[in-house]
Amino acid sequence: MNTFKLLALLFVATSISSLQAQDFSSIDSIIQVQIQKHNTPGAVGLIIKDGVVLYDKAFGYANLDQKTPMSSKSIFRIASQTKAIVSVACLQLVQDKRIHLDDPIQKYFPSFAQQKVVSGKPDSIVLVNLDRPITVRDLLTHQSGISSADEYPKYASLFQQYGLDKSMGFNYATLAQEVDQIAKMPLMHQPGARFSYGLSTNVIGALIEKVTGTSLEVYLKKNIFDPLQMEDTYFYLPERKQNRLVELYYKSSDTTLATIDHAGFNANYPFLKNSKYFSAIGGLVSTTHDYAKFLSCLLQGGTVGGKTILTKNFVDSLTTNQLGTKIFIFGGFPSLNNFGLGVGLTSVKGQVVNNASVGSFFWGGAFNTAYMVDPTRKLITVFFFQRTPFALSSILSSLEKATIKIVDKK
Repeated sequence: MNTFKLLALLFVATSISSLQAQDFSSIDSIIQVQIQKHNTPGAVGLIIKDGVVLYDKAFGYANLDQKTPMSSKSIFRIASQTKAIVSVACLQLVQDKRIHLDDPIQKYFPSFAQQKVVSGKPDSIVLVNLDRPITVRDLLTHQSGISSADEYPKYASLFQQYGLDKSMGFNYATLAQEVDQIAKMPLMHQPGARFSYGLSTNVIGALIEKVTGTSLEVYLKKNIFDPLQMEDTYFYLPERKQNRLVELYYKSSDTTLATIDHAGFNANYPFLKNSKYFSAIGGLVSTTHDYAKFLSCLLQGGTVGGKTILTKNFVDSLTTNQLGTKIFIFGGFPSLNNFGLGVGLTSVKGQVVNNASVGSFFWGGAFNTAYMVDPTRKLITVFFFQRTPFALSSILSSLEKATIKIVDKK
């Protein structure tokens, strides 16, 4: 039987018997408390172990004003969870020898050869030459020196000067246009010096478009979404599915959630028509079920249902620490974990966060979504909230930790 048809049947058949065998009330409680505290209008959780769905549940509302119940079919803005998908797409091109991990990016975008590097303090900036070119590997591991104003707030005016301070980059017509501007702006540090989260994945997206001669949207659909039967993952939603997009909220008071101000941030960007800009850093929307299909494929070594998305050796590269002994600095704070070719990796020290096995891979999105894959336990968790800012990271980690405690009791 087709793996995806089997997975669909498992959602119906096995989750009932599994739920009877294991008590997931602690997961329910964590989510319900967040709803009661007005930290979120609702949520969806999905847990899969050994290919069997153990938990598939929706809570609260997708739209408070309209009292639309949340559903396992609700569509969420997954923001930076887009990066793992784009990283896999890039590795497909490496696998096919159309590009190489240690290719200098200036081979494809010559303007990067003239790029400078910031030195000195924000009030006395000095620009110095590159020690070496940025490589594709640097981009995948966020060591390129291309970052964001969120990571370097003292240089916020510099990002504004170059027009790279806008969230999601929708002020550009195409990724190629944005990358032209990225190449003009000085780097925050020398390539390979450290991890700096930001716009690197948009350069990867533009690279995919340039090498394949097609849009990132078309490439992902043909090479990832269609083979994995991810039917609810898009950059821009078709009209027939727009009513399933969860509203985006922020906490306006201790007891009130309000919809985001669309004048300041267009939360309805998934409704845009005829856009040629495909945000590789965070433009996708998806469901917990769809994203779990992608994660299940990686957990199975890159092949599922007779479809090979990525060979096992490249999946292994994706989930191998690329930072060496460098500190993984994120949001201005050092992380206990490591980073691969597009995904975070649980280290020995990082196990304290959620008790995941060493080598588990994970990431989240700015609107409070998260995934975790524990290869040792053959465990996948996907928990989606939808609010801003990214204030529920500890809650997402607690859900993963509670899940591991439950499945380890078996």
